[in-house]
Amino acid sequence: MKTILLSISLLLFVSVSLNAQTVDDKYGKDTLTCKHKLSEYGSFVQQKSYDDALDAWRWTYTNCPKASKNIYLHGVKIMKHKIKNTKDKVEKNKYVDTLLMVYDQRIQYFGEEGKVTGRKGVDLYRYRKDSCKVAFGLFKKSYEMQGEKTEAAVLVYYNMTAVKMLKKEKLSKEEVVNIYSGSMDALEVQITKEKNGKNRVKKLASLNKAKENIEKVFTDSPAADCKTIISLYSPKFEENKEDVNFLKRVAKLLDKGDCTDDKLFFDVSAQLHSIEPSALSAYSLARMAAKKDQNSKSASYYKQAIELQEDSIKKAQYYYELAVITGSKLGAPAQARTYALKAINLKKGWGSPYVLIAGLYAQSANSCGTNKLEKGAAYWVATDKLIRAKAVEPSLKVNTSKYKDYFPGKEDAFFYNVTEGSSYTVNCWINETTKARFFKN
Repeated sequence: MKTILLSISLLLFVSVSLNAQTVDDKYGKDTLTCKHKLSEYGSFVQQKSYDDALDAWRWTYTNCPKASKNIYLHGVKIMKHKIKNTKDKVEKNKYVDTLLMVYDQRIQYFGEEGKVTGRKGVDLYRYRKDSCKVAFGLFKKSYEMQGEKTEAAVLVYYNMTAVKMLKKEKLSKEEVVNIYSGSMDALEVQITKEKNGKNRVKKLASLNKAKENIEKVFTDSPAADCKTIISLYSPKFEENKEDVNFLKRVAKLLDKGDCTDDKLFFDVSAQLHSIEPSALSAYSLARMAAKKDQNSKSASYYKQAIELQEDSIKKAQYYYELAVITGSKLGAPAQARTYALKAINLKKGWGSPYVLIAGLYAQSANSCGTNKLEKGAAYWVATDKLIRAKAVEPSLKVNTSKYKDYFPGKEDAFFYNVTEGSSYTVNCWINETTKARFFKN
C-alpha cells in the first residue's frame, strides 16, 4: 500500500513539475511580471500611445519572448512609430535594426518563416534603399516558401527589386519575366479566392492594385521587350493554351511591348477569344486584321470589343479606331463620323476625333458639290472641326488654318448670294451649317 501511495505521489510531483516548466517556458522566469507588462504595454498600444508602450514592451520582448505573438505584431507598430518620429539618424538606424530583429525573433519563437521573411524584406527596403540585393533575397525566399500565398505587398516589392537588379546586371531578363509571371499567377489565385468570399471588397481592391503596380513596374522595365517575351512564352503556348490567365497576361505583354506583328500575338489572341470572348481579345484581333488589310473583319472585331468593353475611356479609343477604319478603308464617311462622335461623348476633352471628322469632310469635298462654292464649303466645316479640336484639347498639335487655301473665292459665291460671315448649310452626307469664309491671298 505504501508503495502504491509513493508511486502516486511521484506521478503528481512530476505532473506539477512539468506544468510549472511549461508555464515558465512561456512566460519566462517571472510569470507575474511578464503578464503585467503584457497588459501594460497592450493598453498603451490600443490607445496608440507607442512612446508610453516602449519600456514595458521591451521588457516582454527581452524576458518572456514566447509569451505572445502580439509582442511581435505590436513591436512592429512601436518600432515604425519610433522610426517615423525620430530625427537623429543614428537613433533612427537603431530602431530599424530593432525592427528587423523583431521579425527574426518572431520566426524563432512562432514560425511562419515564409510570411514573416517577406514582411521583413518590405521594411528593410522601405527604410534602407541601399539594401536592394539583401531585400531581393528575402523576397525570393518568401516567394519560394509561400508560393501562391505570398502577400501582395511582398510580390510588388519582389518585382521592384528584381527590375533594379536587372538594371545593375545582377539578374537576366528571363529571370525578371519569370518573377513577373509567377507573381501574377499568385495574385490571380488570391483574387479568385477573394471573389468567392464574402465582404472582401477592401482586400480585393488591394490585390487588384498590387496587380496593377506589378504590371506597370514590369512593362516599364528593360525586360518587357519583344524578343525576351516571345522567346520565353512561345514554347509555353501549347501547354498553356487552355489557361485563360496565361493567355491574357501574354496578350497584354505583347500588346504593351508593341509585339502585335508576331505570330504568337495572333495565336494567343485567337485562342483567348475562342475560349473567353473579351474586349481585349476582340480588340487584339481587330488590330491584327487591320494590319493585314482585312478591314471588314477588323471592323467586326472592333464592334465586338466595344460591346464587351465596360471602361468608357477604352471604349472611346475603340470607337475612334473603328472610325478610322470605316472612313479611310471601308469608304463610309457618314458611319465613320457617327463612331467618332461616340468616342467624343465617352471621353471628354479629346480633340483627335474632331480632327478625324475634319479629314472626312475634306476628303468628301469634291463628291459633295457640283460647283466651286459647294465643293469649297466642305472645307469650312472641316475647319470648324479643327477649331473645335483645339478648343477642347488646347495641348493638341493641330493647324486650324490647314484648309484655308481650299476655301472658295468671293467670285465663286457671287452668283449664289453668299457673303462673308453669312450662314451656309453644307449638304450631302455632311449636312452641317457654318459661316462663309473666302480664300484670301
